[in-house]
Amino acid sequence: MGRGHPRAEHHRQELNLGSKLLITGGEEAAFEAAFASGATAIALDLEDTVPDALKDATRALVPSFLARGRAKGCHVGVRISALSTHDGLRDILMLQQMAEQPDSLVLTMVESPAELVLLDELLSGPCAGLPLNVIIETPRAIAAVDEIARACRRVEALSFGGKDLSKALGAKREWEPLYYARSRVVNAAHGAGIGCYDEPFHPRDDLEGLRLNCERVKAMGFTGKSTTDPRHPRVINGVFG
Repeated sequence: MGRGHPRAEHHRQELNLGSKLLITGGEEAAFEAAFASGATAIALDLEDTVPDALKDATRALVPSFLARGRAKGCHVGVRISALSTHDGLRDILMLQQMAEQPDSLVLTMVESPAELVLLDELLSGPCAGLPLNVIIETPRAIAAVDEIARACRRVEALSFGGKDLSKALGAKREWEPLYYARSRVVNAAHGAGIGCYDEPFHPRDDLEGLRLNCERVKAMGFTGKSTTDPRHPRVINGVFG
């Protein structure tokens, strides 16, 4: 098991997560709309929504993103590339060299608790108090979700990722085919005493459909919902409150 730390322990007590807005595409122009969205947490993506040619430029935006978000009272995080990739290692190196750290780190494509134990050891020095939000989005991750949720004390939340999971399963990205996987994520999160986000809602323009979906997943046990649309956080917060 990894080392504990005060911030992760504090976050374990805050299961009502509300909304998490992901800023995609590495576009600095999207910052202000995100900060004004009312999102409970905002994360800048460094992973698959950012073209390879823009990844270094997007990493360079992280300090400005954190400073501007905090000046507006926002909880600001960063989503990094998978730990098994060169970009993921570059993201970790960037964090270790930064004086100011994000409020949380969003991890993609985690499939085993061993990955989190290793990351816990790597995130030393200025990163020592950095909580983790782990996206569960592969069949192997679903199979190991209980162990992932308890892998180290940094883990503050799980996020259900239906897009990649449905592709891996050859299943439709609909309620019934993904119900079992959602249930596994909810049960693992509550069993570990941490929160859990549902995936973004589509179609993006259907705000009433979003509200109804939020009510449905909240009734299932989710404690928050992710989105990539700055119009969504206030609807999400209206349900998760």
